[in-house]
Amino acid sequence: MRYVLTIAMLATLMQPLYAGGRRRAAATSPSVREEVSITFIGVTGGGREALMDAGRIAQFRTRRVFGIRLDAPGKTGTATLRAYLESFDGRATVRVDGKTLGLAPIVIDAQAPLGGVTMHTLEIEIPPTVPEGAFASAVRWEVTTN
Repeated sequence: MRYVLTIAMLATLMQPLYAGGRRRAAATSPSVREEVSITFIGVTGGGREALMDAGRIAQFRTRRVFGIRLDAPGKTGTATLRAYLESFDGRATVRVDGKTLGLAPIVIDAQAPLGGVTMHTLEIEIPPTVPEGAFASAVRWEVTTN
């Protein structure tokens, strides 16, 4: 009799707690499919995270041209592309398309087409007074549909 009582208690406890009750509605974040993705073209790694290795720089200014494709499944039109320095070591000036980047986001392209590739120029300028060493700044990108 003890074993039957134990089995009956376990069976009762194993019932889902919400059985027979009403489930509460939960707020969810937008689907990943609704977001705009940024893909880098012509850089190491490509995709959503890209690395641009300038190599050893002999001059005080270097330029690299790269492409950005903005994709938003189910959407057409344009988007606003912004960039800023996520980390900044203060030893160089970083520009995208001639616009100097800082810690606050600035508009790089106010009418970037969704689904198309736009070409951009990254320019890094290092003053001659800066001693040799590794460059440690990172550019962060943001995009919003128009």
